[in-house]
Amino acid sequence: MVDVLLFTNTVAPYRLPLFQQLAREINLHVLFARERTADRRWRVSPAEYTFRFTLLPHRRVRLGGAVQILHPDLLARLRRIDFDVAILGDNRQTALSGLVLWIVARARRRPLIVWTGITPGEDQFARSGRGLRGLYARYRHGLLRRAAAVVAYGTATREYLIRLDVPAERIFTGTQVVPQALLPSPATDRRALGVEGRTVVLTVGYMVPRKGMDLLIRAFRQVAGPDDLLVLVGSGPEEETLRQLAAGDDRIWFPGYLEGSRKTAWYAAADLFVLPTLHDPWGLVVNEAMVFSLPIITTDSAGCAPDLVRDNGLIVPAGDVDALADALGKLLFDEPLRRRMGLRSREIISSYTVEWACSTFVRAVHYVLGQ
Repeated sequence: MVDVLLFTNTVAPYRLPLFQQLAREINLHVLFARERTADRRWRVSPAEYTFRFTLLPHRRVRLGGAVQILHPDLLARLRRIDFDVAILGDNRQTALSGLVLWIVARARRRPLIVWTGITPGEDQFARSGRGLRGLYARYRHGLLRRAAAVVAYGTATREYLIRLDVPAERIFTGTQVVPQALLPSPATDRRALGVEGRTVVLTVGYMVPRKGMDLLIRAFRQVAGPDDLLVLVGSGPEEETLRQLAAGDDRIWFPGYLEGSRKTAWYAAADLFVLPTLHDPWGLVVNEAMVFSLPIITTDSAGCAPDLVRDNGLIVPAGDVDALADALGKLLFDEPLRRRMGLRSREIISSYTVEWACSTFVRAVHYVLGQ
């Protein structure tokens, strides 16, 4: 069986079942750069699974105005690990450790696969930075062009990689899934939540400017009626600003950060889901919403949009409040359309399985070993 070393930035709960499935196909060893990022509040242990992993000791430092996660003993660890193929998760904060893995793979003449969600909006954000962030963008482009293969989150990433002169035959597409086992049955119903008889617009996410939640509040206020409700689930540094923007409007609710069955209760209670992002490599909350048969409104800067949003929703230009308001109005006042779109959401997302995502990695591994 092929020995594959995979380096990824964090212990993300939705990726652990994928690694478990991969370990059935290849001899997998996962290196986790850290337990979780500062903007994630989940607590999950890979010890619940049987794949081989190492949670690397690390230091968080600020270099050139940017945060880097350093692993002082990474080189020593890599010397003790034998592998046929290395897979590197593309992440700005672990770029220096990723460079170490790339150098070791080249020295051993082992192929390197890069796993990335690069999109035009997300890349523009990186390239607009000074110091280490701008340097990372240039390093990243070179890495992607020189990798033996690239595993892309989805179509938006694939198309942008081709624009960056990555050969199409080296790109393998499709990895972003949310295992339905991670979406427990709702803890309560619409009546208990106090939304019976109302049309619920839902968004879920980390409250930072790039998520565009302020735009959603403004758009909602343009078109919503007295029985419509906007629910913003999540927390983050932008939360107080958003609350101030919504002040005095009792149709806008902030339940806070929710997990498990408390979060899925809102998916089950909602009538439509909105991801108003300004730039996002994918947007897994859209996957989650589609499992609950919700129609989707998102922007053309959401990485998931070309793959997941077809006749089950609407795509609007990122940052355009009026276009977002028009889309909201179209769905708020057309219940039959919402129902049709919601059914299509469920149909589309049914093919986004862990097994499907696993096959993308396996095809990439077989490709690089055959070169």
